[in-house]
Amino acid sequence: MSDKPMFEVFTTPVGELVFPWITKADTRYDPDGLFQTKILLPFEGAQELIAKLEGTLADYVGTLDIKKQKSYTQTPVFQPELDEDGEETGNVLFKAKLKATVTPREGDPFHQTPVVVDAADGTAVTEPVYGGTMAKLKGQIVPYTNAASQVVGVTLRLRSVQVHELVTGTGGAGAFWSDFD
Repeated sequence: MSDKPMFEVFTTPVGELVFPWITKADTRYDPDGLFQTKILLPFEGAQELIAKLEGTLADYVGTLDIKKQKSYTQTPVFQPELDEDGEETGNVLFKAKLKATVTPREGDPFHQTPVVVDAADGTAVTEPVYGGTMAKLKGQIVPYTNAASQVVGVTLRLRSVQVHELVTGTGGAGAFWSDFD
């Protein structure tokens, strides 16, 4: 039997992807690569997910020693979306990520990627996924503590993406700039 911890699974409702790096790893700040995206959901539609994340966080905090429970600050499980005036829009953002290359303390490094499929037929999505794509995310809820900043929270480990409405492009000007009325 494995001694790896079992993490609770999450699935988001269909939402809009924001700055997705899901078919290619982002290596700007991490040379090993990071698959990541934010998903924008209406606050009302995200209540079940929020409750699940807050429940997992509360359960994890309950396992910590009393000193950490009292002195560590809990990070919020979501971020409210703000408009250009700094006002809340009624939507919330969740960030999910997955390290592309993992180097464990013991054993050999390994590479991992999220599974990205089309919701209509289940085929793999290989073209670049751009912001504005409508999708569901699925993965693991991973609790953490950070002794340096004295925070406790949960992170969403991205394992798969189900694309409902793909927004993609070729990296050029796109249809917006070439469409004159």
